Amino acid sequence: MLFPKHRRRPFLLLLLLPLIFSLLYLNHRLANPLSPSPIFTTSRNATSHLLAPRTQHFWSSLHTLLQKTAPSVSEPLRSVRDPTEEDLDASKNDNTSPRPDNIPLTDTDLAALTESHSAYVSALRSLSPQLPVWKGTSGVVMTAGGGYLGTALTSLLLLRRSGSNLPVHLFLDSPAEADPHLCHTVLPKLNAECVLFSSLLRPSDGVQHYQYKVLSILLSPFEKVLYLDSDAWPISSPDRLFTSEPFLSRGLITWPDFWLTTICPHFHTISNSSAPPTLRRRSSESGILLYDKRSHAESLLLATYYNWHGPDVYYPLLSQHAPGEGDKETFAQAALALSQPFYDVRTPDTVLGRWINGTFETAGMKQADPAADFRLQGGFSGADLDADHAREPPAAKKAAPLFIHHNLFKIDLFKVGDASDPMFRLDDEGKPGRLWGPDEKLVRDSGFDVERAMWDVVLKANCGKTTAAANAAGCGNLKRWYEAVFVEAPPLVDGL
Repeated sequence: MLFPKHRRRPFLLLLLLPLIFSLLYLNHRLANPLSPSPIFTTSRNATSHLLAPRTQHFWSSLHTLLQKTAPSVSEPLRSVRDPTEEDLDASKNDNTSPRPDNIPLTDTDLAALTESHSAYVSALRSLSPQLPVWKGTSGVVMTAGGGYLGTALTSLLLLRRSGSNLPVHLFLDSPAEADPHLCHTVLPKLNAECVLFSSLLRPSDGVQHYQYKVLSILLSPFEKVLYLDSDAWPISSPDRLFTSEPFLSRGLITWPDFWLTTICPHFHTISNSSAPPTLRRRSSESGILLYDKRSHAESLLLATYYNWHGPDVYYPLLSQHAPGEGDKETFAQAALALSQPFYDVRTPDTVLGRWINGTFETAGMKQADPAADFRLQGGFSGADLDADHAREPPAAKKAAPLFIHHNLFKIDLFKVGDASDPMFRLDDEGKPGRLWGPDEKLVRDSGFDVERAMWDVVLKANCGKTTAAANAAGCGNLKRWYEAVFVEAPPLVDGL
């Protein structure tokens, strides 16, 4: 190993710093010219916002309410069986098909859950106006705890490559993850700030995994938020989404997953909501969300309740152990429970990946442009906006991708290039290949070679003149693979 594990990351960060800065000035002109993003400085600080008396008071009130209205059940809820393949497949269902009902509940537990949910919702009317935000602001929120810092940095560089000028709040679990060099030197030059959950949360709160997402959206002071998982990034600038439909009229945009919802019927009793038709919408994929916290404060706070009490109650109720059980359904279902408007993108996600040696390797997914999707459904004049849309739409009503969600092959800027990396696997002819395969449609839709652009950014950050000597093995592996796969690309320029 080039560096001991406990020293490698800070040292690599120091080496990467000049390269990261230079990326902000690069004019990436592949098939579509993009202007370089300027360097920014932030005039307000998210950490000081969390420590402000108003925010501390709000969090104290919310925390007390979450505990006071905690669901009371005799034992953690668990699905007695998994949803079947037929349960998940829209093509095998119609609106008369019953949804899975795999969580047994006693009448006592059902009544207790209903009562606690009602008490929490009633309190939201007075609490939601107190949600502290920086009025009139928009920004990106990401979570990067649990070892995803290198992945988030890759996504942040690709966000800047897209031309986005949005400031970024990067939430970390604890001070141990907040590398001083990265947080105080590198990220500010990218108009990004490290924000620590520990400024408000206590270890005794026991927050874990999926629960961090809703808290990052809630606690960031941005009034309007584009939430991105650490492994998600835009193909072109997403900044326009805040000032276009459907966001302006709906205030919340969600994206679909690949299968039908599997919400337990008990949930609708508990939330006093009506079960929608079986084919109304697909399950949610919550790696990307767009929130107006001014208009959706109540639904965001209800989503917080579903996540705070998620692992033992609401995650099972909303998914019944379907693939990806966690926070994914909490955002849309909170809006539905409160009859608040939102827009769920109709264009299905499509898979990113490649065929290699007879096996399809999935790297992630492409997620659609919601503004284009809204227009294709007819906008405000289209009856399709209220139609069932869980089944595959016709090609003419599918919007082009705007986001890449690299969720199954995470590109960690600190680790990519290791010789054992599966991206270096050879096909049955002994040749290396693209991680996404040719994907000519994505190139046509985007106007440029998106995968090649991604690797250009990663290479320039890892294999410039300053870093190549220190990270010779990983850089060498990556360069040789890139030059073999992207044979049409011009030679790399030394010093970038």
